[in-house]
Amino acid sequence: MPDPPVGFAEVLRQAIDRRGLPLERVRDHLDLYGASVSVATLSYWQSGRSRPERKSSLAALAHLETVLDLPVGTLRSALATPQPRRRRMVVTQLDSLWPEGRAARVLGGLDTRWDADLDRVSVHDLVEIGPDRRQRMLNVRQVMRARADGPDRRVVLHSQKDCHAPLPEIRALRGCRLGRTTSDEEGGIIGAELLFLRPLRRGQTVLAEYEAVSDGMGPLEDSYGRRLRLPAGEHVLSVSFHPAALPASCTATSSAGRETRLVLDPAHCVHVVATPAAAGTTTIRWTWPPQPSPGGA
Repeated sequence: MPDPPVGFAEVLRQAIDRRGLPLERVRDHLDLYGASVSVATLSYWQSGRSRPERKSSLAALAHLETVLDLPVGTLRSALATPQPRRRRMVVTQLDSLWPEGRAARVLGGLDTRWDADLDRVSVHDLVEIGPDRRQRMLNVRQVMRARADGPDRRVVLHSQKDCHAPLPEIRALRGCRLGRTTSDEEGGIIGAELLFLRPLRRGQTVLAEYEAVSDGMGPLEDSYGRRLRLPAGEHVLSVSFHPAALPASCTATSSAGRETRLVLDPAHCVHVVATPAAAGTTTIRWTWPPQPSPGGA
């Protein structure tokens, strides 16, 4: 029985893997040929989320074949192969969640091929604020289900507004190990590949847990938000405050415009739950009471 035809996304993904080039380098090589293709677009092409259709994109394919050492016409032929049908999902565009293109630049050094093939069953975020009002730790636990055979990793991004504090260390805790990491220190963003212990078959689930830890001075933040490009079956966002650093107020907001005032529980925590969770951003914000002046009355 003949092998099924290989689609454009798979041909491109395999070629990029063979060359061992991060997407930023591929983009830079294309720039030398006068073919402008963004890192985000290359990522979409290799994941199958979009295909080159505009005249300028189609013209860039010949230069892309040169950069990737492919025979002439390889990508054009693969583009003629029909795409497999995918279940429709509500997907929020990357640029609307991460402005200024910073996330796309970080993702350019990571393997995002399986992002759209992993359903988010549940996402739990636990943020810990220390006695100095700085974020000490973020613990994330995600359960994902494969929509196709093959997913072997999940790419995650972490950001902070306080760019004076060093970026945290990403540590894999359960169900995964740490792969490549990239960062944009000026933009306060770090990205990492969480490599599953085995590739998933369609319908299989994986529980991956990791943490972002600040061993030294953590960022001085007044909010934490979860950016969901894809919907999730459940999302829980919790912030825990040290007894010596309790906020004056806490509020949960969503990109849909909902706002909810939160009250600390006896353990000095607040949380918000969404079942299901739509694509978009959910944020818990807090304000601090004035700190007493040194030697004040």
